[in-house]
Amino acid sequence: MEKLVYGYIKDGKVFRKAFLDFPDLEIGEVKGSEEESLSYYEDRFELAEKQVNTVSEKISANTNKGSFLMKVLHLKETLHQFDAIGDFEKLYGQLDVLEAELNAYVEANRHKNLQIKTALLEELKTVAKSSEWKTASLGVKEIQTKWTKTGAVGVDQKEAIEGAYTELIKFFYDSRAAFYADLDKMMAEKEEDYVSFVKKAEALKKIDGLNELKTAIHTYTEEWKSLPKIKPTQHNLFWQAFQTTIKAALNNARKLDKTKKKASTKDNLRAKEALIEKLVEANRTVVPSIQLHQIQKAWKGIGPVDKKVSDAIFEQYLFLSDSISEKQFLNSLVLKKSKKDSSEDELKKLRIRLLRGLMERDINELHTFEENLGKFSMAKGLDGLLEKKLNQQKRKVEVKKGILQELKNS
Repeated sequence: MEKLVYGYIKDGKVFRKAFLDFPDLEIGEVKGSEEESLSYYEDRFELAEKQVNTVSEKISANTNKGSFLMKVLHLKETLHQFDAIGDFEKLYGQLDVLEAELNAYVEANRHKNLQIKTALLEELKTVAKSSEWKTASLGVKEIQTKWTKTGAVGVDQKEAIEGAYTELIKFFYDSRAAFYADLDKMMAEKEEDYVSFVKKAEALKKIDGLNELKTAIHTYTEEWKSLPKIKPTQHNLFWQAFQTTIKAALNNARKLDKTKKKASTKDNLRAKEALIEKLVEANRTVVPSIQLHQIQKAWKGIGPVDKKVSDAIFEQYLFLSDSISEKQFLNSLVLKKSKKDSSEDELKKLRIRLLRGLMERDINELHTFEENLGKFSMAKGLDGLLEKKLNQQKRKVEVKKGILQELKNS
């Protein structure tokens, strides 16, 4: 048996000598002479050296040195099995040095990455709570890009910092999704207001009198202006539907106006007086049971009366209508706020208390309107509108005063 410094031959087989913690290793059989076999395996050692030298050179030339750590560890795990004879201990010494350098490099990088991700996390905490969704979304995407490009942190910090990052990202996108879901829901609810309005506006087609129709159209148009904002495309669709209804109602009213037989002013007066009598009778009770909208519809269908009595009878009609309407509204409040077993005396006291509250509100509104009246610019036609509004407010107060006195006397 011939032994060399790093290998030997025994029983026709070639062995590499033990080194470090690695035992002797059979690496081949003798082929030809023993000298040729040993020489063959000694030459192969250059291949092992080349692997170590190559990875060492790449580490020196590359800026991302940490990516070679696994290659070094793999060499340390497998190089002792390489079928060659030579100074493997020296190669392992080189690999130990490379491993130590790379571990230090990786540790420094992970510390730097921890600082970067900690700063990004603080920035994300602020951005994720913002309700300026467009700006915040851009900010979050920018942070996500930076986070992805930043390398790993130490194993002991990874779970905490990655968990905090994931939680904040989820919080932001969940909040944004909830906001836009609420926005879509709110928009749908707003559009329902338009659907209801257009449906309600169909009532214009049932108004026979042209003047009454024009007044109603004005009222509906003012109500349209108060509807909530929706997307322009949807707004235009609903507006076109409303205008189509108006056009149809006007055409219908004009046709009826031409064909409608005009009753005499005396007949009209008798018809209106008959309605007044119904209103007077209904107004005698605290809880009128009359269908006021039917009376109002009938009144609108009656033609003009003599100018001498027109204003007086119309004022009487307005006062009675308002009085009945106020009583019915007051009764609805009493039904809501009273107890089931309330006595008549308790109901009466509740009516008086509620009515005083309503009357006080109307009186305050009247005073405010009168105080501001002088501030309005009296453009053409505006003075008449303001006077009408003032009279309406005064009538509301007088109607409630009358009902209050009626309740006290009952």
